[in-house]
Amino acid sequence: MALEVLLLEDDPSKKNRLLSLLNTNKELFKHVDTALCTSNAIQMMKGRHYDLFIADIVVPIELGGEKSEKNCIALFEQLDDDFDNIQCPSYSLPISSSKEISTAAHEFFLGRPWGILPYTETNNECLATVEKIARFVLGEKERVPDTSTCDIFIITALMEPEFSALEAFDLDWTPLEPLDGSQLVRFGRVQIKEKEYRVAAGFSSRMGPVAAAILTVKAILNLRPRLIIMSGICAGIPGKVNIGDVVAPDISWDWQSGKYIDKSGTEAFQIAPHQLCLDDQSRNQLLLLKRDREFWESLPAHAAKKDFPKLVVGPMASGSSVLADNRVRDRIKDNQHKNLVGLDMETYAVFAAANACNPNIKTMSLKSVCDKGDLKKNDKFQEYASKISAAAVLQFIKQHAGPLLED
Repeated sequence: MALEVLLLEDDPSKKNRLLSLLNTNKELFKHVDTALCTSNAIQMMKGRHYDLFIADIVVPIELGGEKSEKNCIALFEQLDDDFDNIQCPSYSLPISSSKEISTAAHEFFLGRPWGILPYTETNNECLATVEKIARFVLGEKERVPDTSTCDIFIITALMEPEFSALEAFDLDWTPLEPLDGSQLVRFGRVQIKEKEYRVAAGFSSRMGPVAAAILTVKAILNLRPRLIIMSGICAGIPGKVNIGDVVAPDISWDWQSGKYIDKSGTEAFQIAPHQLCLDDQSRNQLLLLKRDREFWESLPAHAAKKDFPKLVVGPMASGSSVLADNRVRDRIKDNQHKNLVGLDMETYAVFAAANACNPNIKTMSLKSVCDKGDLKKNDKFQEYASKISAAAVLQFIKQHAGPLLED
């Protein structure tokens, strides 16, 4: 029971490479049609139902017409609306070799199954991922469950720059592959003393607590990890941390949890935080990372200051809002926890999701400070902080996570 596939692609080189994969693997691909423009693809989908639709996102409407992302987006909108008797494919996979994808295209495909798959002529990783996605689709078609598991799951809020920072470290990563019908993950492996452990890593469909909690639950139910680590970036409290420092929350809560009331004609907010704590064994292992002076001094110092990054263990508050106002930041510190060291959007959600699914899973966050949550907030240090966080996560796994993974 192989797949019926439609390929929408007008670039000859990319089309030939994809067709080479699709036409030589008969046990996976039964029938392959090719469209060179969106109107051609629409006509084909009116006449046949496809299991998988692979679509370049920069294509013309008609042969010889102007190529644009808008044309592909319009086609997907028609599929969403079940427009004009078009038979919607079971799964769709947008791909692009463009390095200048617009914000509108990113936003449109964000949260859809697997997002936009990047294509390059320099390696076969995209083709390998297409094959893995096809095998997932075939498995769904035949109702064959995937039994892949991992020992450690690393979660980031976004693909760029946080997940990419993890990918830069050599863990013998596999190509991206489907975790389910909407989520991609990579698998890698790491040697800890005499034993090899399987690592999986994934990024949320969008930043924020809801997407992070959903991905955490998916990972737990599908991969059954024993250790979950969140990597990425956060805001830091001045006087507590510097740019590049890594915050390891020992307490986390939702700083927006509570009740707005009318207090004698004035708006007031009564906080009602539910705090989740790091377990003692994980905290002890993190303290070993904190004292790993050789590692911290091997990292690049922040450009504006010569101090090396360091690990700070302390309270972190999470919320669904991006903070760029020192008044709100200081109010959280003054009213909710005087020892607050960091602020982010996802840590509490990851802690809560893991605790709800399986309280025995060790869960932690190692995010690097990229701004102070004030008016000066910008993207300047996000890439730097993402690399520091990824390095800290991998160092912790390799040197200090062993006791947390023992049966």
